[in-house]
Amino acid sequence: MSEITVICCWNNEQQYSDFVNSLNMQTLSYELISIDNRNNKAFASCAAAYNSVINEVKTKYVVYSHQDIMLNLPDALSRFVSFLSRTNNDDILGVAGVRLDSEICFSNILHVEPETGELIPAGELPSDNGMTECFTLDECFFGGHTEHFKAFPFNERICNGWHLYAAEACLRTQSVRNTAGGEAGKVYACDVPLIHNSIDGTNYAFYRQFFSLCRHYAKHFPRIKTTCTDGKTDFLHRYIRIVHAALKYKFADK
Repeated sequence: MSEITVICCWNNEQQYSDFVNSLNMQTLSYELISIDNRNNKAFASCAAAYNSVINEVKTKYVVYSHQDIMLNLPDALSRFVSFLSRTNNDDILGVAGVRLDSEICFSNILHVEPETGELIPAGELPSDNGMTECFTLDECFFGGHTEHFKAFPFNERICNGWHLYAAEACLRTQSVRNTAGGEAGKVYACDVPLIHNSIDGTNYAFYRQFFSLCRHYAKHFPRIKTTCTDGKTDFLHRYIRIVHAALKYKFADK
């Protein structure tokens, strides 16, 4: 029986086909749940898409993957599961992450430069026996124990688009009691070599969701850092409240 289920929400048929072909070369058996979201017809956010299928997962572990990931070594998925076996029930594991005390992105994945096709290292290798404790993770390939994601689904209100749902899950598990009622969960990046066929970027929707993270977690963390951005939650939280109050006053009588 398989130990892990791979979930992928996709809208590019060619990229998804390449991803599945790389999965088919893996030495480890797995289950696959495909979410066809071409033209955003079914779901308005990745959080909603993932939550819609989590109860279908019967394996011990689950991993959420971008469509533009390539598992370029046949033991990549097996390595990921071996690292998962070292985690606790409410820990979250990914392949690229950041810590608050370092400017380094801990990762063994390669990005494909769109214009030249050159493979660019995404960061430095996780150092502690292949795993490094992090603050947040990139969304490209991450997961954990299925029981955790069933008990704590993705927050569709905060992550109402296509960004930062992994970061939100990381913040949540570090700020709440776990499913066994004990310590909060931890977050790790692990040494699994993958290829990511895109360069991550930011846009208005990304920053809007980053502000939502800051507003929601300001009481738990004075600062939020992701693989794409960094900010002090107290300042952002106060700024948002001031702007909101000013707008309410300005349009109160209109």
